[in-house]
Amino acid sequence: MVNYNNILAQVVSQVRPEDGSTKSMYDDMFANAGILDRKQYNTFVREMEINSVILADAAFKRMERESEVTSGTRIEGRVLQDGRLKESRTTKKDLTEAKIGFGQAELNAKKLKAKTSILDDDLDDNIEGQQFESTLQSMMGAAMGEDLAAIAVFGDTDLDYDEEPLFHTFDGWAKQATTTLKSSELASTNAEKAFNVHEDTVEALFDALIAAVPARIRQSHLMNKFNIYVPYEVEDAYRNLLKARNTALGDSMQTGNAPLKYKRFNIKYAPELDAEDCKALDDTATCLGGFPDLMRWGVYKDISMEMERIAGDEQTNFWYRMKCDAGLEVFSSLNVAKLTLDELAEIQDEAKI
Repeated sequence: MVNYNNILAQVVSQVRPEDGSTKSMYDDMFANAGILDRKQYNTFVREMEINSVILADAAFKRMERESEVTSGTRIEGRVLQDGRLKESRTTKKDLTEAKIGFGQAELNAKKLKAKTSILDDDLDDNIEGQQFESTLQSMMGAAMGEDLAAIAVFGDTDLDYDEEPLFHTFDGWAKQATTTLKSSELASTNAEKAFNVHEDTVEALFDALIAAVPARIRQSHLMNKFNIYVPYEVEDAYRNLLKARNTALGDSMQTGNAPLKYKRFNIKYAPELDAEDCKALDDTATCLGGFPDLMRWGVYKDISMEMERIAGDEQTNFWYRMKCDAGLEVFSSLNVAKLTLDELAEIQDEAKI
């Protein structure tokens, strides 16, 4: 039977840069309550972003406190004025001050936990040597990132805790956004109908998300960073639509994997919008149009990974704990578009040739 303690001490040993000797992360974890150091923290966060398009694009904040406010500033409106008085044409001293707009995203870190375990028998024939600890952190980091991305988009504290304990954790970007657009089949009144993907193709959805951007934001340089995030069916429907055109662009949609653009804006497939449990929250499909620089997410500095040896079961448990939150710097900077699941399934076929 494998001596797990000795193996673990060996595979996670690290070389001390000052004298070339080794130290065991196994011992350090007990001394530091499993808290990852700065380098491990940064690596873990990068792993969290690997499988999430939106988290990778959005603005990340390493939180030094459990509650922090991130902010950005911009000048609102016009600032230049006539420099002389109308009557005398003398120099004008009383000028209207330019207004500085402050956007703020308040992040209040909420605790999230995870656990995995490894049996000794599984380690007997599958020991990766010194890569074991980094491999485990990489796998768990990526998996936790997928879950965090789902909460960051779909989190809603109004959900029933017993039914949705994960998504109940904190309010995500979709909940915080001030504009939610509905498709023709989802809307209950004509006034609510923002787009019709059957009559006007999936491009009507993109147009609706673009048109809903407030004028003061649309007129700024921020529009160069406007992205539209969609589930797979929407991306595929748009590729089918482009493929149907008898042009070089249509050929590239058939045989290549070129980035998608619509009216100069990026169309990005986001796996978190494809998740079945996310769609099941309200039985709709969700698309987002917004600015990654204004979509904030943060993780408190103390991410921990602790090991628990269960000798009687010949098993070792790994416990993970972190605190995080997501927020919008400007609530009106993100627009949400909703379709029925039937529409989502039908738009792919409608654009095929």
